[in-house]
Amino acid sequence: MYMQQRAYGFTIVELLITIVVIGILAGISTVAFGGVQNRAHNSARYHELKAWEKQFELYKAFEGGYPAMATGGYCLGSGFPIGAGGVRACRDYTAGTATTYYESNNTALMTELKKVGTLPGGPRKPVTFTVGPYVNYDGSGNIYLRTILNGQTCPSGTVSDYVDTANNYVICRIHLTI
Repeated sequence: MYMQQRAYGFTIVELLITIVVIGILAGISTVAFGGVQNRAHNSARYHELKAWEKQFELYKAFEGGYPAMATGGYCLGSGFPIGAGGVRACRDYTAGTATTYYESNNTALMTELKKVGTLPGGPRKPVTFTVGPYVNYDGSGNIYLRTILNGQTCPSGTVSDYVDTANNYVICRIHLTI
């Protein structure tokens, strides 16, 4: 009597299906994880911007007004990437043009804000050509605290200044009035 032997193991089709399923799951996980990273960075940037708002308001409460600033833009904090000319900068840091804000120009402002507490800090990861936060003073009583986020919308408590749909970023601001 002849008995058929049973083969153990997987067929090539079963192995291929398993590999395809694992590949699909890995792809989904990678995309989902990338979104989590962007949301985490955006959250950190937003909370840092709100902390700078509190720092300015605290200064105003103790000193009777916001710190004196010349018209223009300033990096808020330190640790910005080295950009054009080998200088640390926060806005248009790769350009080295009139719109570039250099970290070294914020010394007087940071010294003033330190009088009322520890300065906020946060991630200094560039989004396209800009790293936030930074502040603009227009000379007529308007102070704009700004940061750059991945995505197309600003969180509650901020206003959208600029949306770049092609590169998927937005510049969000908080307006302080003297």
